[in-house]
Amino acid sequence: MENTNEKPKRSVLIFSTRSYPTFGRSRKPFDELNPPDTVTNSPYYWWFMFLRLNADYKATCEANGIGKCADLYKDIGDVYSVNFKQWWTDKAYLFSEPKKGYRMMIAKDINEIAPFDDEEVLNLVVPLTWTQRSLKKAFSQLVLKLVEKGKRGVSVELSEAQYRISGKWNIDALTFAYKVYSLKHSTNEGKKVAWADIGIRANLPYAIEENAIEGRIKDDTVDIRATLTVITHRHYKRALTFIKSATSKSFPYNK
Repeated sequence: MENTNEKPKRSVLIFSTRSYPTFGRSRKPFDELNPPDTVTNSPYYWWFMFLRLNADYKATCEANGIGKCADLYKDIGDVYSVNFKQWWTDKAYLFSEPKKGYRMMIAKDINEIAPFDDEEVLNLVVPLTWTQRSLKKAFSQLVLKLVEKGKRGVSVELSEAQYRISGKWNIDALTFAYKVYSLKHSTNEGKKVAWADIGIRANLPYAIEENAIEGRIKDDTVDIRATLTVITHRHYKRALTFIKSATSKSFPYNK
């Protein structure tokens, strides 16, 4: 059995987090304005979205790869000319772990038999005339006892992907930071919108819990709006961090 580090095929990509985007089997076109939860719950989706907000990267794309982010452009490409599904299908391997070791398979000839002295793999003879119950019991006794209980796959901390997820990330933090930033920089007919009102429009949890009302500044809501202003501005500052790290090889925090 050949042990290689070649570029993995799409069907066998391994990621450091289970929260990688999936699109299901639907043949419907990808709805970029309303992507499914299986996409928006992935940090890789938000990496793509925050990269789109980076002015330096946008300028590089508009210049066909020439600019401050030229090196990144060679890998990531033009994120404005495709939707997320198209981009991820083509670029997912950049975020996957290097192909290492062995994969479980049925050996079809002597060349696919693993070395008998290799501590990472074993060759197993499976009698197909046994019942499933007997096979499961034998597999547990012969194989599972050799594997450490609770042993997990590649962790975020130990990731060797070319582009890695870093630190402790939170989907809500990414989502609300993006909403707040987008609302802050959206067109409002030249009108300045208060931070508290941006938080309300972004449906921040605090605004919903406290029944904050846009534009209302009566005595009974002053404290609510003051707190909401602080929270909303905090999300905006996070967005700036995410936008900056989106042009690095680790996200959402550049380490």
